[in-house]
Amino acid sequence: MSEETAAPRSVPPAVEHPAGERDLSDLRREVIESRNLVIKTDNLLKNLHAELKLMGRKQDNFEKRQWASSVGAYFLFAAVAVLLAFTFARSEIRGAREESAAQEGKAKQLAQDLETARRLEGARRDASEKAARAYDLLGSEKEGPGQTLAMDQAMHLDRQLITRLEAKALDDRAAGMRAKMAQAALERGNAAFRRNDWATAAQELTRYTELEPKVEEPMVWFRLGNALTQAKEHQRAIPPLENFVKNAGSTKTAQYAGYLLGTNYEETGNADKAQKAYDRALGLYPSSEFSSLIRGRLKRLASQRAPVQATPAPAAPAAAAQVASPKP
Repeated sequence: MSEETAAPRSVPPAVEHPAGERDLSDLRREVIESRNLVIKTDNLLKNLHAELKLMGRKQDNFEKRQWASSVGAYFLFAAVAVLLAFTFARSEIRGAREESAAQEGKAKQLAQDLETARRLEGARRDASEKAARAYDLLGSEKEGPGQTLAMDQAMHLDRQLITRLEAKALDDRAAGMRAKMAQAALERGNAAFRRNDWATAAQELTRYTELEPKVEEPMVWFRLGNALTQAKEHQRAIPPLENFVKNAGSTKTAQYAGYLLGTNYEETGNADKAQKAYDRALGLYPSSEFSSLIRGRLKRLASQRAPVQATPAPAAPAAAAQVASPKP
């Protein structure tokens, strides 16, 4: 801003005046100088006022800009804070959901484990009750359906669901009862065999072999195989007759068992094994009373295999059914 200045008035050259005039002239000069100084001071004050107003406007603008910057910074900080809070909240919510899902999974697994434990405990309790009932029945039931049912329950009871003490007590009593039942079945089977009751003999002797894990008497296998053969159960008759032939040695009973084995093989359509059984049986005693039956069977097999059909030999099953069990 331009400075407003007033040029001081020129001072006339000094003229010598009288003393009174000189004092008045000095006074006038001083007044003029004072007036000039006042004008200059006034101008300076005006300039200072203008500068102060300019500085005030600059200060106002600066304060406005600072206020706007503060507001912008505040809103920016608020936005960043909201974003960070939202991100943190989402992270916390995600973590909480994952933890909740994990806890729900654990809860479901614990519920399943609890249900499994309950079922297992119920199964163990039921098995223990069944074991107690079977134990009581094995000690109280007489020979008959009740004893058979108790034995079946004892044999088929799951040992993993009962204690070792219960299993041992049950097995001990079942073993004793099994031995008694096996001996009774053996006696009934032998009696039925002696009176040619083949169906009963086969049933009782089969039960004996089921109850007795180790059959020490070979004749049991012979009687069982013979009874099954006479009852026309040829497939079931093969295993017991094979067991007997393997352990019987060279007896006439072994020869007759070989003859029965051959007929069972023949009836089940296995001609090769039938011929081997006949040949072995014939080789034991070629002149025995069973030799003619065995030779007739061999001729029959030979005629069936020959390309030219020959007259078949007389059938022997009827005669074999009438032959009593020979003594060894």
